Amino acid sequence: MNIRENVIDLVRNRTTSLPTLPVVVNNIIVTARSEKTSAQDLADFIMNDQAISTRVLRIANSAYYGMPKKIDSISRAIVLIGFKEIISLALGMGIFSALSKKGVDTPIDMTELWKHSIGVGFAAEKIATKRRKIPDESTILIGLLHDIGKIIFCLYFPNEYAEVLKKTSNEPTPLFKIEKEYLGLDHAEMAHLLMKQWNFPTSLIQPVRYHHNPSECPAEQVDMAMLVNLANSICHESGIGQSGNNYMEIDNKILKKLGLSDEDVGTLTEELKSERDQVEDFLAALS
Repeated sequence: MNIRENVIDLVRNRTTSLPTLPVVVNNIIVTARSEKTSAQDLADFIMNDQAISTRVLRIANSAYYGMPKKIDSISRAIVLIGFKEIISLALGMGIFSALSKKGVDTPIDMTELWKHSIGVGFAAEKIATKRRKIPDESTILIGLLHDIGKIIFCLYFPNEYAEVLKKTSNEPTPLFKIEKEYLGLDHAEMAHLLMKQWNFPTSLIQPVRYHHNPSECPAEQVDMAMLVNLANSICHESGIGQSGNNYMEIDNKILKKLGLSDEDVGTLTEELKSERDQVEDFLAALS
């Protein structure tokens, strides 16, 4: 069962029903690449899409940010939360909207998969803070994106992917390796193809593409790829969400490169467990 060519055709053929991003999201991607764009330009782009605007405000007012006063406008959200952070949130809204299919049976529970993805973003931020580094504004977004390849497999190749998931339940092998063997590509490569089609920046694409094999990631993004790799393991340890992967272990080489210990992993896992309600709140704001 090798569906690699079918997948590539699906992504590249514009006549297929593959999800497209809302116009406002494409505008935001352009905005992110331009140094000339003002905060008001960004606010105007977001406010052109009422659904995304509403979701951004929900998240800005969620427990995740813990603002003392209600944020009642996109312009105020940009001032209080930050220009780049709001860009990432708005992109996340558009992607969630494009990939959410209600009433569709899938091999992985989509709600649980999104919870896992949000949890990975939370964990990656915690790792960065533990290393005494300021988390990148796109950290949560990269967490949200890291498993979107699985969503495409679930929606467009549900029978084939169900067979892959059966294999991983019976074998002590990471899911991405079984995907590669039976489908011809893994979910990280699937996400890479889709994000390239959507014209996403390299800074987002590469950490997602190489989150299972950071050693192959280009130097500019290798640190984020390692963060996502470890965050993925920590999220699995915390039991937040479900990714379809029944086998996960921490790569000690990555742990060492990040300057962390097994004790740090235990602490971060417990911290993430305590934020289960915040993950739920974040997902409710996305929906």
